Amino acid sequence: MKYLYGPVPSRRLGRSLGIDPFETKTCTHNCVYCQLGSAPTVSSAEWVEGVPADAVKTELEEFFSSGGSADFVTFSGSGEPTLWAHTGEIIGFIRKKFPDLKIAVITNSSTLWRPEVREAIMPADVVVPTVAAADETIYLKLHRPHHDADFARYVEGIKEFARQFRGEIWAEVMLVAGVNDGEEHILKLRALLDEIAPTYIDLNTPVRPPSEEWVKPPSEAAVRKICALLGSKCRIVGKFHREGTESVAELAELATRILELLRRRPEQPESIAESFGIPVEKVNEALEALVAKKLAVKLPSGFFKLAHND
Repeated sequence: MKYLYGPVPSRRLGRSLGIDPFETKTCTHNCVYCQLGSAPTVSSAEWVEGVPADAVKTELEEFFSSGGSADFVTFSGSGEPTLWAHTGEIIGFIRKKFPDLKIAVITNSSTLWRPEVREAIMPADVVVPTVAAADETIYLKLHRPHHDADFARYVEGIKEFARQFRGEIWAEVMLVAGVNDGEEHILKLRALLDEIAPTYIDLNTPVRPPSEEWVKPPSEAAVRKICALLGSKCRIVGKFHREGTESVAELAELATRILELLRRRPEQPESIAESFGIPVEKVNEALEALVAKKLAVKLPSGFFKLAHND
């Protein structure tokens, strides 16, 4: 598959079949914690053509007609999916063609001020908007948005979407030590989240290699304290634990599945093993083969990534 990936184990969405609307990073933000690295930003006022809608439809039909299954179809990947000119079209296609499928949209929230964007993603079951900054200073430092970004407009867009949306909102708070984890900021963030009234408030921390080397997660104790401050809807996002003990018999098949993961983000052997429900020894064997073939490289941090991303 060229435009779909997975299904991959997701911490919150189970087995998630991803739709990546862009072949390279295309985003309104250049977040300091982004595992995709730095790239020029795009205006939140634009539609971006991205990958062909018909090709995505074909891949979806081929996947499910061949016996594929997933808990969610998720719009995510190499940038901000709500920039894609065809997001609404594909959501409508899925609703008509595969009515029993659940749809999730993971967004940085920067485009929600646009009525046409809100309309495009309104039929989703779950929307996961990033809500990690409660004031303009932290917004600029954490997300490094396109030069035409307006913080007040950004916040009002999130609030307006929350007023209209009938599905579940899982507000994601990405915490970076020394940036947005101070108690004063968290209390302001709590007030903003109270206005949004999400189903859940998900605390996340940078796990994969971030865009900036100085980015570090807060301590576990600090995260737990922040969760208590944010109230009963808050949950600390943990690693996804797949049920069952299914393993992959063939090394080549396992290597292919690992490449699908590495195409989207760097991973550690232990995380891959846990996600696939197989011994880490099998994962290391496949990774060694990928490195030997110069398809993957090992980073000093212990993570692996695609070789051509260097």
